[in-house]
Amino acid sequence: MNRQIRNDRVDDLFERALPVIHSAFENHYRLSEQESREAEKNLSMWFHRFVRRTGLSHTSARSLTLSLLIAACQYARSFQIWKHQNEPTDEALARVLSREPCDLAAELAEGLEQSS
Repeated sequence: MNRQIRNDRVDDLFERALPVIHSAFENHYRLSEQESREAEKNLSMWFHRFVRRTGLSHTSARSLTLSLLIAACQYARSFQIWKHQNEPTDEALARVLSREPCDLAAELAEGLEQSS
């Protein structure tokens, strides 16, 4: 598969997941708009490298999307834990931070599949 086709397919997967990622960043993990945008840029770069390593033709779109959502949730959770360190957070954010990122990512992936 040539590089341009691969990049286009990776961009397509990322763009389809982006609204869900953005919503998770802002609504679940309470990142600011600026924090969300920066995280999305970093996540896009990471996702392109990840797909290059795993191989687009050997991995299903569903699996790649789930990996992307897990990475997004791990990033946001780690960022908020670092940001708040020992400061108290509200109950809703504390509940999200106590969850495993892969659990929330699986819920997000299921919602994304149902909307497609």
